Amino acid sequence: AGCPNVVKRVEDGGRGAKGSWMSQDDRDDAKLLDTFLSSRSLQMDSKGYFMVKLDENRIVASFYSCIVNDKGEICDLQGNKIKCCNGGSRREPMKVWKGRTAKELTTAIFEEWEDAAKLEFSIGHAAYIGREVQRAEHCLYSNIPYQQD
Repeated sequence: AGCPNVVKRVEDGGRGAKGSWMSQDDRDDAKLLDTFLSSRSLQMDSKGYFMVKLDENRIVASFYSCIVNDKGEICDLQGNKIKCCNGGSRREPMKVWKGRTAKELTTAIFEEWEDAAKLEFSIGHAAYIGREVQRAEHCLYSNIPYQQD
């Protein structure tokens, strides 16, 4: 039902902003939904986590491995409980990738990194990383600040 790599422009019926395919109301609703979904609680993957940032005109993804202790808490490999944004001691990542695009980065992580298959990331975790690096790419090319959800 169409040719790959061809963008099909949909007429907006005069409702949307110039160059936009959605009406302002639809964009507002989508933004509200996105904000709601960003505020939900996520289960941290017990194998490790990714931190995404922009640095020197590149998208940078760092992977930090972790373990689950006897109490079910997520800990670094030394057994120290990990708290989100706790401002504690800086951990060294197990692996770091830098890329110009979300596709370049996710290909390197999920298709080329030998340890990715061993770690058995959940589909939800992989989808989250894909969304984050896509958002980081948008911020990089739009020259706007990026902060990981």
